[in-house]
Amino acid sequence: MPIIKYTNDIHHGGFKSFLKKATLLGIKTELIKVGTIHLIKLEYKNKIHFCYKSNLPLLRRMGNLTKNKIITKIVLDSLNIHTPKGIIANSFAEAKMSIKEKSLIYPLICKPVDGSLAQGVTWNITSSLELKKAIDFTKNTYKQKTHSQLLIEEMFIADEYRVLVFNGKVLSAVHKIPAGVTGDGKSSLHELITSFNKTRMPGFEIRQDALFKNTLKKNKLTLHSILPKGRFFAFRNNLNMSDGGRSVECTSKMHPVFKKICVQAIEAVGLTYGGIDFFAKDITDPQSDYIVLEINPNPFYNMHEKPLVEGKGVDVSYEILKSLFPDLKK
Repeated sequence: MPIIKYTNDIHHGGFKSFLKKATLLGIKTELIKVGTIHLIKLEYKNKIHFCYKSNLPLLRRMGNLTKNKIITKIVLDSLNIHTPKGIIANSFAEAKMSIKEKSLIYPLICKPVDGSLAQGVTWNITSSLELKKAIDFTKNTYKQKTHSQLLIEEMFIADEYRVLVFNGKVLSAVHKIPAGVTGDGKSSLHELITSFNKTRMPGFEIRQDALFKNTLKKNKLTLHSILPKGRFFAFRNNLNMSDGGRSVECTSKMHPVFKKICVQAIEAVGLTYGGIDFFAKDITDPQSDYIVLEINPNPFYNMHEKPLVEGKGVDVSYEILKSLFPDLKK
């Protein structure tokens, strides 16, 4: 059976980093193929673990609670963990009626109840017309799921963080910043973008696609425009690093109260490991408004590790491998 070889490719998220680190630390990694089933066997000093479908070999008692965003909300709300105010709908007409009944306030977010990787999601919906377009977009994205429900929520305007929880503690928290640049009062947007992209790894530069161009157009800007000194301008609502988003280490700044909430949220949905999309007005202040937006049971964690994270970062791969193989040494 073949031994797996891995390149320094980080586009595959945490699982790729996990296997590469395992190989570097002397853990034998072997691919086992039986028909269409592919398993990865990890072996170190006669201790063995198996990986299936890019999932880390960690205990998940009830991880399926996170597959449906409504179930996650019900669980968290029952524990008084704050989640966005929202409604469930199957159509635009139903959504419009429920929004009025529940007095939801624009801007809104529309997403599929059982979606992933931000597919079919629309942010910053400011009108009924935009809502209809967003619902059509979500349904077209998941047209193979004819009965997929929609989750429509109020946007919580605050800083966004990704918090990794592992074995009852916050392993890492990073501040996610959307792709954008800060004006200096003299350089054009083109010059600022060029300068920013020189600091990025290949594949993680600011992406100048249709969404990028529409954002400029909506704000009456061009690549020749000059931003006032100190003004930050975001080119998109999502915070994907592959689009030019940034990740800034802030674990030590996160207040213990918020860390406790994140651990409680992960354990409530039956996980020992997971990523939380956490929003807070001030992550250092326990009295600050916050929400838990989503929980991911198998999150990419490259944004927490070097070289992508800005700051010290955490060697997440090693921490997980060490829990699986206690005798492991760096």
